[in-house]
Amino acid sequence: MRAPIAKTSAVVVLVCATLVVIAALNAATTTGAAAGPNQQKPWDQILGPSQGTLPPPRKGLETTIELPTLRKEVARTSIKWETDLAEAMRIAKAENRPIFVTFRCLPCKSCSEFDKTVLEGGPDLNPLFQQFVTLRLTGTQDVDLRILRMSEFQDMDVSWWSWFLSPEGKIYGVFGGRDKSGDQGRTSKQSLIMTMNRVLAHHYDPRRMGWDVDGTLPDLASKRVTPVTLPGFDNWLKHRGNAEGYKTQGCVHCHQASEIMRQGEIDLGQFDKNRDLGIWPFPENIGAVVDRDDGLKLTKVIDPSPAARIALKPGDVLAAADGRRLFSQADFRAVLHRAAKTGPTQINLHWLRDGKVMSGTLVLDGDWRATDLTWRASVVGGNIGAFPGFWANDAGVMRQRLELPADTMAIKPYIGPKQVTGPAYVAGLRATDIVTSVNGETRNMQPGEFLVWFRKKFEPGDEITLTVRNDSGKVREVKYKAER
Repeated sequence: MRAPIAKTSAVVVLVCATLVVIAALNAATTTGAAAGPNQQKPWDQILGPSQGTLPPPRKGLETTIELPTLRKEVARTSIKWETDLAEAMRIAKAENRPIFVTFRCLPCKSCSEFDKTVLEGGPDLNPLFQQFVTLRLTGTQDVDLRILRMSEFQDMDVSWWSWFLSPEGKIYGVFGGRDKSGDQGRTSKQSLIMTMNRVLAHHYDPRRMGWDVDGTLPDLASKRVTPVTLPGFDNWLKHRGNAEGYKTQGCVHCHQASEIMRQGEIDLGQFDKNRDLGIWPFPENIGAVVDRDDGLKLTKVIDPSPAARIALKPGDVLAAADGRRLFSQADFRAVLHRAAKTGPTQINLHWLRDGKVMSGTLVLDGDWRATDLTWRASVVGGNIGAFPGFWANDAGVMRQRLELPADTMAIKPYIGPKQVTGPAYVAGLRATDIVTSVNGETRNMQPGEFLVWFRKKFEPGDEITLTVRNDSGKVREVKYKAER
């Protein structure tokens, strides 16, 4: 793998500062830090029936209000949604309530329907909302990374996400997610209800503080850090169209926050495209299929698999992993996401079987983290590797017209306004062409697969040779140097 190396000492210092800031955010602790995951905990108590009772609910709004969900679309809600994290924490401390944070990237259509479902609530959701201090954030650029540790706990290619916090800012858990097919297969209103009930039972249990399983307190005495104050932000702005887009949008998309956070490693040549793109594995990666509406109950265990080797069975309920209590499927995925990226890794797991606490150690090795990256905007259109100079579409009927075999490459380039000044177009590539080979690679790929492959294969400055056919079948080569 070839990655660009910083060319000046100033850039090296800047990038090192980025890495130090992110590492400090991930490691920052104050008094009350959680014990290591291998230290003995009273899991029979922690995962058993709660001894807590719910207080009277918070008051809702006297009238419903409208909140934006996507461009001009709105949802009507009778729940009071705070808009400032510090104020939400102040209220939560005063009332001893947990905080429910929804995070929504408004320009993105993905997840907008679920966002509307959550905001509109109803007789099943509203009583739960009234047990939390509810907070709605719609701007990634202002997120306080001391508290909402996005690199560890948020899949930033998802445009709706939620956090559950203690009044002091400890992270109980998270909720959200999607896959190639969308968010419907990973989240539902019922699974959110299940998650909220689990969090409430945990928060109000009087034994909770003694268990010490909620992670670390945020270091609020340190300087406030957001995605746009990271030193890597300035370098990210220099990439293709980012500065113009940021100025026009006035915000940072969720997937762009992911790009900003990885910028430092890229500039130092420390980002490994094979090692570091195993992000947010699914339960299926360890051989477990989870019921969507429950969030933690297994419906299937694949054999052979790491899950099968520790005797997990359908009907088991995932309960704790790596020393943290689980409240949702996203919580378990977050544990997998934070696991070691290389070499064999072990994860201590607890689950419930017919109400009894069971335990085992997952042993993960090989390419266990691999997932489909083709839907991830931070990869396909991000700052990883080189951009081919065009977006990819399927050749469709042109494959048949040009008599191209089904197992060979046939990519129809989409060349937008920003690509007409790019190297591929300048070298002669046109939207009427069909790309049949890239540097000798001819295997058939779907459009998203092609873009991921290209970014993982090539770096800016690499020599690219496209073999293309025009609509009359004439073959020619297009040669250029790849750009970011």
